[in-house]
Amino acid sequence: MNKSKGYVYYLLWILGALILLYYGNMFLTMMVQKKDELFKVEYSLLGNILYAFVIGIYLSLLNGLPIRRKFFRPLFFFIFLPSFILMIYPVIALYLELPYYMMYLKLIHHEGFFFFSMLCGLTFMKSLFSSK
Repeated sequence: MNKSKGYVYYLLWILGALILLYYGNMFLTMMVQKKDELFKVEYSLLGNILYAFVIGIYLSLLNGLPIRRKFFRPLFFFIFLPSFILMIYPVIALYLELPYYMMYLKLIHHEGFFFFSMLCGLTFMKSLFSSK
């Protein structure tokens, strides 16, 4: 009986992933179509940050639901914080003159920004909660 619970969880997880991707793509399309800005930041950039962060959080649920709060310092300080800084680097660059910004843009040219945002969401959940 315990094995069937695992199968149902993973089936529900993959259905949730499909729903998240469907509505996430609709959300990104909506954000790209908006031409406004929020505090100098384009909506498309905010949408990409939020979408990838939520996907990272959802990926953390693959190992099971969070059951208790347990702060894991090395993961938080050595993975989450650097990925968080790399995730919001273009937003900070709008307000401050940052070093190595052109090198950062070359680094994230295709899908690097999405990767850092997703990694940030995943490590955020894994550093704050333990799973079943």
